[in-house]
Amino acid sequence: MDRRDFLKCTGLALAAGPFWFRQTFGEAAVARSPFVSARIPQRGMYSLRPATRWEEALVAGNGTLGILVYGDPFRERIIFNHELLYEPLRDERVPPPHLAPYLPHIRALLLEGRYREAVHYSLEMAQREGWPGMLWTDPYHPAFALVMEMPPATPLDYLRRTAFDTGEIGVFWQTETGVYTRRAFVSRTDGVVVLELAAETGVLPLVSMHLEVQDLRPPEQREGYHPPEITAEPGWLYYRCAYVHTHRGYEGLVRVVPTGGTQTLQNGRLLIQGAQRVLLLARVWPLDNAATPRREAERAALATLPADYETLLAPHAAAHGSLFHRMALDLEGGEDRQQSSETLLAKQQAQDHILPALLEKLFDMGRYVLISSCGHWPPNLVALWTGEWRPPWSGDFTLDANLNLQMAAANIGALPEAVASFTRLIEGLLDDWRDNARQLYGCGGVLSGSRTDGRCGWHTHFNADYPLHFWTAGAGWLAHPMHEYVDVYGDETYVHQHLLPYLKEIAHFYKDFLTVTDTAGHVVFVPSYSPENHPGNLDTPGSINATMDIAVCREVLSTLIALCETRGLETENLPSWKALLRQLPPYLINEDGALKEWAHEGLTDHYNHRHLSHLYPVWPGHEITPEATPELFAAARNAAYLRGHENDSAHGLVHLALIGARLKDPELAYRSLRDLLRNGYLLPSLFSLHYPGNVYNADLINSLPAIVIEMLIYSRPGLLELLPAIDERLPRGTLRGAQARTQLQIDRLHWDLPARRLEVTLNARKDQSLTLRVRRGLEALTLADGTPLPLQTPTEAQLQLKAHHPVTLTLYLKR
Repeated sequence: MDRRDFLKCTGLALAAGPFWFRQTFGEAAVARSPFVSARIPQRGMYSLRPATRWEEALVAGNGTLGILVYGDPFRERIIFNHELLYEPLRDERVPPPHLAPYLPHIRALLLEGRYREAVHYSLEMAQREGWPGMLWTDPYHPAFALVMEMPPATPLDYLRRTAFDTGEIGVFWQTETGVYTRRAFVSRTDGVVVLELAAETGVLPLVSMHLEVQDLRPPEQREGYHPPEITAEPGWLYYRCAYVHTHRGYEGLVRVVPTGGTQTLQNGRLLIQGAQRVLLLARVWPLDNAATPRREAERAALATLPADYETLLAPHAAAHGSLFHRMALDLEGGEDRQQSSETLLAKQQAQDHILPALLEKLFDMGRYVLISSCGHWPPNLVALWTGEWRPPWSGDFTLDANLNLQMAAANIGALPEAVASFTRLIEGLLDDWRDNARQLYGCGGVLSGSRTDGRCGWHTHFNADYPLHFWTAGAGWLAHPMHEYVDVYGDETYVHQHLLPYLKEIAHFYKDFLTVTDTAGHVVFVPSYSPENHPGNLDTPGSINATMDIAVCREVLSTLIALCETRGLETENLPSWKALLRQLPPYLINEDGALKEWAHEGLTDHYNHRHLSHLYPVWPGHEITPEATPELFAAARNAAYLRGHENDSAHGLVHLALIGARLKDPELAYRSLRDLLRNGYLLPSLFSLHYPGNVYNADLINSLPAIVIEMLIYSRPGLLELLPAIDERLPRGTLRGAQARTQLQIDRLHWDLPARRLEVTLNARKDQSLTLRVRRGLEALTLADGTPLPLQTPTEAQLQLKAHHPVTLTLYLKR
């Protein structure tokens, strides 16, 4: 078929409808049709099918405001989100119970092996002290929906897309009267949601459109809200909600600016007739006191913004693009890059190898979501977007794995802004965490809760099956992205103003908490807990010496000591911190040759579980490595291979993939990543799910760039390792802009395994001596001009790098 015949058939097929065209010619032909090919984003995704439910919506956000766009073109819904909207479930916050007086007896029961009795005793005493039972965090919720309704017609073709590089959503459709576009973005520079509906081509204008703001609360969940105020007038739509518990609430305002035509009210809806285009400018904001609205001030502010889509888009696209373009992944995806997301996902599900084009898009989508969902706070369980009230697990910040996984790509993925959001969240909770330490354990310092809505950090979410009040590792794990940020960027101001004060408070808690010792003189972590698992020989999770608890304490103390010694600080505290570090118990290896999840002889392992907390010294920690601790490294690898997937939670596979990369194990990393891509965890929008097929959740998509980076690059101060977990299944590609934990940027890494060749450009932030390692072996190493450099070993070379003087190297791999 020549081009003229193809176009002729294309026109006939479009006249018959897009579904007939797909069935007749396939989606490859659709991608070549003029309507579709002109609208495929350079860096983004597209779909040829409307979203029928909010979970399939396209997402956009500026970290604070977010939108979900879904529905058919003639009745589209835009759900607005604001990162600070959490429904108050109670009139007052409930403090943690005063359990400290009962701690000696709890410890005695655990040390006697009466684990279940210890857990139940702790809960009984908590109730005696006024604890009302397990309390969930305040749930994250959407603000409201904007419905845009047009007279129904027959679409001859349809496409929706997200441009990752500009942060813009587009919906395009064709009818007999012309081509229509609906575009939207959430401005980073003006703090406003911008939407435009326009007649792109055709003779007739947009004849009619109704606009309506709708309340999204289901009837069975309205007890927490007063009936909202919803009003409409020409040029404006308004929404205000006051919570029943507390004085807080929120408002939303939409400015409506048509080009031509008329605006009238019809049955409480705004009717626009005869307009060529309609521009909408919208904001949502929380209220500390719902009785004092900000409507008029916000109305005046919106009225000052230019009523022109392109004028508003340009500065936003530049700001968003400056973040997004810091990194790029090229796996030579080829023509598959032109396929719709549905086609790519279907192809991936039908094959065992990872589809390069899909992985490229998901890498970009992961960075897009993290950029778009980090504002005052970092992403919660749903990042920034939800269309349901009281989502699973309250849609909150879950601190025993999920938030840390989502932050995994922040530093090495060139988004230090995400760490700033993360730091604000943590530091806003510290007063409550001091109360936790004092109330639960009689200790100074800080003890994190297991989950938070951002406003309350008190520890009140625990029960017999999840005794998270026994978990002491939370604050230390949450410190990891903070000291990793310093390793990457060398920010001394951050060290002194944020990191050191926080680490000192965690160390203070450990000094007060670790007062029990065993016969060998090691301190004992009692009580202890390995989220959210239980020993194989117990029917209760309460335990002693969870490996994660030990590992996090060791990391906190080691990091704090190193930071202070390097800077000549805290000389009076260093001896006691060092003494405590020497007293920490050793890790244990079980009869299967696997690293034990509990470093206590009386407790056995339970392998089939979604969490992998005991492998903390492998990832995110750097304690267990093949060079420094070969026996523990082998045991950690055995533990990873023995781990089951339990209920198939995505975060378990994400965690396993990251651990596989740290274990220098291409099989484990690749297999885990492949299963995430093909087993039903991804939506057509390329957002992710918690389980295969259900529960909207950001763990996978925000973490995925970190998996790829860790497979390609491992780093710690003074060391850079290339391709630690890559084999011939990802034979060649290029990664640009990754960050290394030795104040170093990898401007470009290109690998070609069939040619046995690597090229890398390194750009140091400080003068440094760097060990460069390629574990598969090196034949030679040269500078860009061909000058050879010596190899210290068959796998390593020593480099002297000068700050801000990029160096390009070619590495020839052993055959």
